Amino acid sequence: MEDTDLIAFLDESRKPMRNPATRRLEDTGLHHYVVAAVVVFHGDIPNIRRQLLRIRGRVGYLLHYQKLKSLRRRVEVVKEIEEIDEWDCYIFETARALFGANVSEHHVRAKTIGLAFSRLSSLGILRAVLETRADPKKGFNLDQKDHQVLNKLKQQGVVPADFQISHADKTESLLQLSDVLAGARSDSICNSHPEPYARISHRVRHTYSVFTKRRS
Repeated sequence: MEDTDLIAFLDESRKPMRNPATRRLEDTGLHHYVVAAVVVFHGDIPNIRRQLLRIRGRVGYLLHYQKLKSLRRRVEVVKEIEEIDEWDCYIFETARALFGANVSEHHVRAKTIGLAFSRLSSLGILRAVLETRADPKKGFNLDQKDHQVLNKLKQQGVVPADFQISHADKTESLLQLSDVLAGARSDSICNSHPEPYARISHRVRHTYSVFTKRRS
């Protein structure tokens, strides 16, 4: 690849709605689904990885939003990654809390990453890396479903034939960056804690909504 080629790193967050006044979980069983796409130049990846490694060393814990148990830690990490210049972000999310008892996560994920592939390719981004959902020890591999979504879009002419995806685990530090952004965004729209996303929302280029009907 050329140093000027753009690559997107995608990770998702799924959270239930909370009452906006009390921040307690609502009993609707409905969730929001968010995919954060961090976009970087291929040539900037080594430098971004070094900066993320230094952040992890300073804060002393993994850059995984769910494992940052306190609001203080989440705000601290968001402030650190905001200082890294070499990335942009695009958010893809459900337009309203949708899935739960009557809409499957697989269906919502397919719609959301399908929109992400379409929009990213229209921006000239022809490679995306997603977090793997394969576990050979447990005998399952859901990564093939992402390829099925992409192949269908290619057949429909929605994305170009040279758009490619691959999968990596959380040891890929760029996926840790998109994990933090997705978690902060879902915290905000689900009425959990708005502070982390408020501190970094200016780095999000655009937010796209996915409109998916509930299944009867």
